[in-house]
Amino acid sequence: MKKNLIILTAVLSLATCNVFSQKGTLTFDVSGISENTGQSQQDDVPSSPYMKVKAGIKHNKVVVVIEKLSYGEYAAIILHDKNSNGETDHSWGIPSEPLGFTNNWELSLFSGMPSFEKLKFTFSSTNNLIKIDMKE
Repeated sequence: MKKNLIILTAVLSLATCNVFSQKGTLTFDVSGISENTGQSQQDDVPSSPYMKVKAGIKHNKVVVVIEKLSYGEYAAIILHDKNSNGETDHSWGIPSEPLGFTNNWELSLFSGMPSFEKLKFTFSSTNNLIKIDMKE
């Protein structure tokens, strides 16, 4: 089982498993961003991304389009680096900047760390638009 990661926008980490030979266009529609400032930056979770993609924030939203991506199972994490310091800021070991996850999974004291199994979705010709709501 092969696992790869993609870091997208306000950090979108994508992991893939069981990649097929067909390819398509995957679009992420990210909402719930409180401000249009800051930049996308890679988070350390996961530590070995398959792809990193950064995108600008407009009208408190981010749209990321990845073309020619193999169909398969993926997982994604988005980080909004509000202060543009190039790092994921933490407070008491917990990220202090907004995060968004595929499946709208939520990080909490009881959820454990995000993992491929918790965040995975199947990218296919009929499932190619993924909506993520950032949590402030």
